[in-house]
Amino acid sequence: MRVREALEHMIAVTYGVTYDAVVMRFPAYEAIVEEVVGFVGRSVPGEATPRATRVLDVACGIGNVSIRLAREGYSVVGIDGVRHLVEIAREKTAQRRANLTFQHFDIARDPMPGAGSFDVLVSMHTLYWHPTPAALLEGCRRALRPGGHAVFLTYGRPASVIRTFRELWDAEGLGAAVRALRWLLPTALFELFRDCEHRYLSTADFHDALGRAGFEVLEARDTFLADLSHLAWCRAR
Repeated sequence: MRVREALEHMIAVTYGVTYDAVVMRFPAYEAIVEEVVGFVGRSVPGEATPRATRVLDVACGIGNVSIRLAREGYSVVGIDGVRHLVEIAREKTAQRRANLTFQHFDIARDPMPGAGSFDVLVSMHTLYWHPTPAALLEGCRRALRPGGHAVFLTYGRPASVIRTFRELWDAEGLGAAVRALRWLLPTALFELFRDCEHRYLSTADFHDALGRAGFEVLEARDTFLADLSHLAWCRAR
């Protein structure tokens, strides 16, 4: 058991270090995070201050998006079902921000502390790998107060290195295509060995899944690199 625990921790640390190295100062990633931050800003209820706005980051990983939202002043809780990733997120933010905490649990399976009290929820690229996506979305709905808002992103298709490179070259030029390899190549390698079902949704299927879980889609767009991702800004019914 100790050997397995040590191995899982090593894998999580390796993932965390690699992920940070890949996305740090990567313009496409920074742009998508800023899109999310913008939608969270539009979701703040009434005249509420950022600190009075409770934001839940679902499947937060090593905490990058949670940290960015906390810098805006929101009261942020990041959650993830992988304990070692939560530990890394906590280590990254130790003694830094009173308005940011990280908790270890799977919203699709575990009882949600503070269910029904969050104003805004963010979930980036979780549906395509999570084993129980319907339960995940239902858990997200339960976490929000009535009328609360959510920002969901999911991949609409695999991040094919060659196809995405060509599309970016056509749309934005060779420089943008070459820069994208920084994310495309390690992501393709990671997905090759990832032990999960890869679930890529059409826009219609994505919105249907959100509707069944109790969300109304207010605004939607395709985004990230050559429009690999679907984004939906929603309100809890």
